[in-house]
Amino acid sequence: MRWLIPRWPLFQALHPDIPVHLVAGGGPILFDSGIDLAIRRNDFEWPSNVNAEHLFTEKTGPVCRPGQEGTYFELAEDTNSIRRGSMRLQTKTRIQAWQEWAKASGKSLPSGKEQLFEHFYFSLQAAVAGLGVAIGPWHLVRDDINNGVLSAPLGFVEDGSSYYLLSSQVRNMGEPYSLLVAWLRSMDEN
Repeated sequence: MRWLIPRWPLFQALHPDIPVHLVAGGGPILFDSGIDLAIRRNDFEWPSNVNAEHLFTEKTGPVCRPGQEGTYFELAEDTNSIRRGSMRLQTKTRIQAWQEWAKASGKSLPSGKEQLFEHFYFSLQAAVAGLGVAIGPWHLVRDDINNGVLSAPLGFVEDGSSYYLLSSQVRNMGEPYSLLVAWLRSMDEN
């Protein structure tokens, strides 16, 4: 929602005749519960009868409040890393996010304190407030980075996962479904 909602008026302006009801959720989806489509990261296995359209690859990186880069990072030509003792903001929804980022980036995770939050939204807001450094999924933080609310001094790396648009059946081209898929893919760069 953090990524989709700011962009959603663009889709509505292009396709005002397509009715859409947005619902927040995560993990496995039951399509017989009145939901037609779901955007999910492939961090769980979905049934073989689910159609999955790849939207974009996940990229993550550590983010902090601008001006605090020197507090949380060693930024030198030969060593760009997280500073020992930095407060790492962790989330229950992706408990392995720091380890996955370290593996994907080839960086080590020095000892430090961690604060646990229920969801990425909370850990990211804590980073905005200056409480520490959080792992930020690119799609969730890029608006904040572009607006100067967050800083990502080490950049972003692909973490091996991707986002998909899931449906209960294969959709025919020309349907509102294919318009939505094309639009979502185009928003990966916007």
